[in-house]
Amino acid sequence: MTKHKILTKSEIETELKRLPDWSVKGTNIEASFELKTFRDAIAFIVQVAIEAEVLNHHPEFYNSYNKVSFSFCTHDVGNKITDADIEIASKISDAAHRFLSMK
Repeated sequence: MTKHKILTKSEIETELKRLPDWSVKGTNIEASFELKTFRDAIAFIVQVAIEAEVLNHHPEFYNSYNKVSFSFCTHDVGNKITDADIEIASKISDAAHRFLSMK
């Protein structure tokens, strides 16, 4: 099992300042992205899945046509927000912005 650093409220706020797509809701961080097409949404999900496997940290997501939303925390540490959540959130945002910038 990977050791995750549980973040304080202050650390979470600091991290989310650099990740404007994300916010805290309850014990989770969450974000939603609206892509151009269903195909883009599915390709985006596949990209996120690849990143998640590399990091061995798998976010929860929901897809409806071209919209993909995420809401997650780290279950292994008692449903807290950790450095691993911030890392995958950053990779998700990077991937979303690559897809959104495509013509």
